[in-house]
Amino acid sequence: METVLPSSSTSAAADVAPSPTRSRRARLRAFSRLDWWPRTDEVASVPLWVHILFWGVLFLLDGLMLFYNQANPKNRQPQEMLLLRALLTDLLSASVFYTNWVLLIPRTLGRGRLGQYIGGVVLLLLVYIPLRFGASWVVGGAAEDVRAKGQALEMIIPYGIMGLMTIFFSSGLRVTGDYLGGLRNRRELEHQQLLTELAMLKTQINPHFLFNTLNNIYSLTSRKSDKAPEAVLRLSEIMRYLLYESSTDTVPLSQELAHLQSFLDLQRLRLPASAPDAIRFDSEGTSPDCAHPIAPLLLLPLVENAFKHGDLAARPVAVHISLVLQPSGRLTFRVLNHVAPPDELRQLPEQPGGVGLSNLRRRLALLYPNRYVLDVQSTPGQHVVTLTLLS
Repeated sequence: METVLPSSSTSAAADVAPSPTRSRRARLRAFSRLDWWPRTDEVASVPLWVHILFWGVLFLLDGLMLFYNQANPKNRQPQEMLLLRALLTDLLSASVFYTNWVLLIPRTLGRGRLGQYIGGVVLLLLVYIPLRFGASWVVGGAAEDVRAKGQALEMIIPYGIMGLMTIFFSSGLRVTGDYLGGLRNRRELEHQQLLTELAMLKTQINPHFLFNTLNNIYSLTSRKSDKAPEAVLRLSEIMRYLLYESSTDTVPLSQELAHLQSFLDLQRLRLPASAPDAIRFDSEGTSPDCAHPIAPLLLLPLVENAFKHGDLAARPVAVHISLVLQPSGRLTFRVLNHVAPPDELRQLPEQPGGVGLSNLRRRLALLYPNRYVLDVQSTPGQHVVTLTLLS
């Protein structure tokens, strides 16, 4: 049945929805408040690449001026005079450039004060233009020729444009530098957040594994099995690996398989002596010293679930695990376990858990983005999980 809102509700919803005009006004206000500019009250240092780029442009312009002077014999001026003029104009341009970068931008735009920045730019131009006239009069040149003709005011506009271009060049490089710096900071922050999340996920593995293994030991002790002391010893060996050997980002595959084999030996203690092959582990393409890197404790949750939810009474094989490592680096890990009918499931004490597969999926998304396939298939009698890691 379709529900129609009353007219008052419809009008209220329309009032809440922002109109295109309001959105444009909001964007204009955000731009005028300089929300897009990084806030800083500190005097900013100039990166090395900015020094190189700025002085490279100045020296290129000086070189072009000298080349033009040599290519025009009629207007050729003394080389020493040109070099002195270039030195003075470069120093003036550098003063404007660095004053805008180091002082004007941090104290105005860096604090969201656009009006003060515009006033500072005007003040810089009022200082730059007379000094630029003075440099030309000292060494001669266009300003000197114009002054002789009584048209000195005509050089104010060209010199003002030169000063504005220097200021805009400085501001443009500052925007680029701030953007690149902010991008690096965001990437570093995201990287640190990923490391923190991975560390938290890894710490969740240890108690999850411990809860399941303690439950297995509980089943042994409840039957007063002589295998319980050996199970505790195997658990201590496994916990040593969890605490001391799995702290790195990756471990050799041989080391991870050795840990997995220790876990399987612990689970075999739950089986009767008449069923030694109920747990089967096949490996292809590996060796005892296989150095193929893999994230630690990545395969354990799949094996844990097979024993936690599987039927170990199934014969001849209750849990079948296979691993294939291809020469290309493609790794396929498959775990098959039988599932008993609901009426035959053994009643075990309620235990904490449930984070194994969800934890694994998150770790795979962080460690192997777009390089893994996790396929889970369940039938009334079997449960098959296949994990494929691409190189």
